[in-house]
Amino acid sequence: MQGEAGDRGGGVAPGRIGPATALGFSACALPAAMPSLSMMSVLGRPGVLRLRLRLRMLLTALKPGVLVSQAGPAAAFGTSITSAKVAVNGVHLHYQQTGEGDHAVLLLPGMLGSGETDFGPQLKNLNKKLFTVVAWDPRGYGHSKPPDRDFPVDFFERDAKDAVDLMKALKFKKVSLLGWSDGGITALIAAAKYPSYIRKMVIWGANAYVTDEDSVIYEGIRDVSKWSERTKKPLEALYGYDYFARTCEKWVDGISQFKHLPDGNICRHLLPQVQCPTLIVHGEKDPLVPRFHADFIHEHVKGSRLKERSALYGIGSWSCGS
Repeated sequence: MQGEAGDRGGGVAPGRIGPATALGFSACALPAAMPSLSMMSVLGRPGVLRLRLRLRMLLTALKPGVLVSQAGPAAAFGTSITSAKVAVNGVHLHYQQTGEGDHAVLLLPGMLGSGETDFGPQLKNLNKKLFTVVAWDPRGYGHSKPPDRDFPVDFFERDAKDAVDLMKALKFKKVSLLGWSDGGITALIAAAKYPSYIRKMVIWGANAYVTDEDSVIYEGIRDVSKWSERTKKPLEALYGYDYFARTCEKWVDGISQFKHLPDGNICRHLLPQVQCPTLIVHGEKDPLVPRFHADFIHEHVKGSRLKERSALYGIGSWSCGS
């Protein structure tokens, strides 16, 4: 979800925004040289509050048939970042793609986030020879508009299906997931509901249920006029103030509805169904995602690993102050 102050090298957003953005999960950069570890390990760095994830994911994936609408600046190894839209489940979903590796990785942004604003460091720094990296904009976010974003009680399940169907439309046979905040919840649901399609997963800033304590936090970010200018500016640039403010209010109402369900359930009932190797990351100084959420996911996802980084403010930083 959020943290306490800090840019993400792209956009910034409160609530549950992406690594390097608002609310502020700090920028996330995955090094080009991937260590030979059994799953994925994490390094935290103070200062800009960057979470450096090291992955070793040996997947076999078909190279996608990309529908390129425009090309971005050249990335490492001479590979460009392409930007396109694909028709999926009745909407046109926007995504960015880079790399030529056999290992497909999908990046899932947080509340109000987009691939562009939340995952600039990953798109730039992941090894283009080892990985094919896709960063998507969930419906109603980023450039996946229209439609406007809405939050029915099944919006996380809808996002999970959209994400999986997008990658299937791009002809990937299997994918690994990196999801944070809302994207982490979406990743958990995707892994549980499509176990044969998801090979490995890293999540951070996610929760499987909503408590009264969480609801107080959510209400605290409802009014975007109280956010710091540094936090608001990237989202206003992406959405315009009215859409940004309106969607934040709708998100608070949407996430708060889970508190009224038995046990505040979002996806806690699905956690035992997750079969893929899973790394859970938690920022020790994260004031918006209490540690018990990471512990609960770790306890109920069989074989998962939990890493807590004392240097991380919930993976980012956010502040209502100026």
